[in-house]
Amino acid sequence: MSSKYPGGIISKTAPTPSGAYENSTASGIWTLEQQAYWQKLGQWPTAGNVQPDAQFNYVTMLLHGDGTNGAQNNTFLDGSTNNSTITRNGNTTQGSFSPYGSNWSNFFDGSSALNVADNAVFTLPADFTIECWFFQTGAFQDRLIISKWPTEYYIYTRADGVIGLAWGPYNASGMFGIGGVVQSGNNGFALNTWTHVAAVRNSNTFTLYINGVSVSTTTFSTGGTDGSSGVTIGDYGSGGYAFEGYISNARIVKGTAVYTANFTPSTTPLTAITNTSLLTCADNRFVDDSTNNFTITPTATSVQRFNPFGASAAYSTSVIGGSGYFDGSGDYLSVPNPQSFAPGTGDWTIECWLYPISGDWAIIAGSNFYINNNSGIVYVGDASVDIISVSPPTTNTWTHIATTKSGSTVRLFYNGTQVGSSTTAMSTSTTTSMVVGGRPSSSISTNGYMGGFRMVVGTAVYTSTFTPPSSPPTAITNTSLLLNYTNGAIFNNAMMNDLETVADAKISTSVVKYGTGSLSFDGTGDRLFIKDVTNLGFGTGDFTVELWVYFNVSPADTGFVGSVGSGGMDFVYHSSGSLRIGQLAVGWDSIFSPFTPATGTWYHIAFTRSGTTARGFVDGVQIGSNSTNTVSYAPTGGMNIGASNSTGARHLNGYIDDLRITKGYARYTANFTPPTAAFPNIGPT
Repeated sequence: MSSKYPGGIISKTAPTPSGAYENSTASGIWTLEQQAYWQKLGQWPTAGNVQPDAQFNYVTMLLHGDGTNGAQNNTFLDGSTNNSTITRNGNTTQGSFSPYGSNWSNFFDGSSALNVADNAVFTLPADFTIECWFFQTGAFQDRLIISKWPTEYYIYTRADGVIGLAWGPYNASGMFGIGGVVQSGNNGFALNTWTHVAAVRNSNTFTLYINGVSVSTTTFSTGGTDGSSGVTIGDYGSGGYAFEGYISNARIVKGTAVYTANFTPSTTPLTAITNTSLLTCADNRFVDDSTNNFTITPTATSVQRFNPFGASAAYSTSVIGGSGYFDGSGDYLSVPNPQSFAPGTGDWTIECWLYPISGDWAIIAGSNFYINNNSGIVYVGDASVDIISVSPPTTNTWTHIATTKSGSTVRLFYNGTQVGSSTTAMSTSTTTSMVVGGRPSSSISTNGYMGGFRMVVGTAVYTSTFTPPSSPPTAITNTSLLLNYTNGAIFNNAMMNDLETVADAKISTSVVKYGTGSLSFDGTGDRLFIKDVTNLGFGTGDFTVELWVYFNVSPADTGFVGSVGSGGMDFVYHSSGSLRIGQLAVGWDSIFSPFTPATGTWYHIAFTRSGTTARGFVDGVQIGSNSTNTVSYAPTGGMNIGASNSTGARHLNGYIDDLRITKGYARYTANFTPPTAAFPNIGPT
């Protein structure tokens, strides 16, 4: 289908330039084909600047190896003036997935949904607009995207590839609607593709738009009675047609037909225009951005950075910050008390953004102080008493958590709203040691991400309702400890996960293809490991996995990218002289040959799948294909870079530079010119 660019849409199936176009600097002299491309893109190249990536909204991993903070992701620094020594425990790591930035989506796993309670603003007797972007994974199935069920309206997809708006009561024998139906023809949308859908009523004319193009129009006046039910995103109220994939920027506008003719979908997140009743799936947390500020109740849904617009800006530690990743198995950071901190005396503030995935968690724990979730209750307390106990925030979303003491009152805030307080006296003894991200004495280890941790001793920064911070915290007056988790050397420029540097995997500045560094592996256990791989599974969709690789020794079996657990995928060089894609538990799905690499040479390797055809390329030349690759690639236990399979076998002895994973898009379907510069860090702006 399409990806966004200013002023229009580039077809994903059109022969857009690759390699020499999007990845090269401008010469000022272009062929007619190049000129047409840049004119359509709406952003002309300039001399010396790497060009934007028109499909950056499909990029889920981009590793340049150009970090400047040492060579690995194991060193954590205190950004306060105390400059306290931070000791890493377990395999705590850090990276670029953070709560900051403006472009988001929600992921639905086929059994999840978002629910909003019934309200009169969701009854639509006159003009309206219902719209969102969606990226459906899995197979074509009967799915609900947005619904007010069972007697008013629902946008759905069907098993035959149809997308439609049903307006009227549910018909159990006919699936969708008896009051009226507006729907596309068969295969009205593509799987594993960002698609914008808008259902519009203008008087009694109902129009369905896909990517801004009218695909069906119907006139009728029946249906649309209020079923006294709320709105559900990703399913309907009673369940049964749960969506599988991503939904972004879901908006309901009551009283306005926003679109009355073909249009170009927005290239930036939607806003709460006049008459907006609901705007959600657009933030780092589950929230309604309309003026109604309705409560969004999630069920097994997660907030993700993968979105239809790509990044709003290239990754920056000062703007986007970072996070620490704690895997729930003994990970935490030890901090010698940077100041004499007695929780029962003086004012103080402890705050962070937390993205818990599952289980108990702890923000901080000292010898006589803790803020933790223990068996489903969040406690703020000391060694002898829990002075605050409340329900925990939702998992799989960012929540800003702040605890302050002002005078004799201790307060706990979630996302700027006070959820608990107490004047019960706390211990006045000094906390002699601190742990961030766990509470070892109670066997509590956080499973999730933490960003923007700040401890202020001497000031209660928050004493009433406030707006959560939208940028990384700084060392304000009295800051005792500051962890922005931006000291990792190897980070994902797509900002979707944090990587662990295993063994001696690190940055090298001596052997480099582009930029200032590359990823170095010595063949004896080195690898990069990503545990949270929500955005790295391809299902049965299109994809591109590409990288530059340099072999130090004549390679035997060597993994470039490899999954952990069943259902995953491995992209490897095989000692038989071939490139292979496969699920090692069951065998190779596609084999491409011949390829016998030399040592001391950079090779551009690319694996793609378009439809059911998988291809392998070396330096832009196709060396093989398989037209029957229909395997669903869905890693469950993590992913390795520089190795493959569950134990991290097939280790690379060499270097990788500019590794890019594109989900939902096959960049190369024929021979191409390999990239002549580093991959872009952003799409068209």
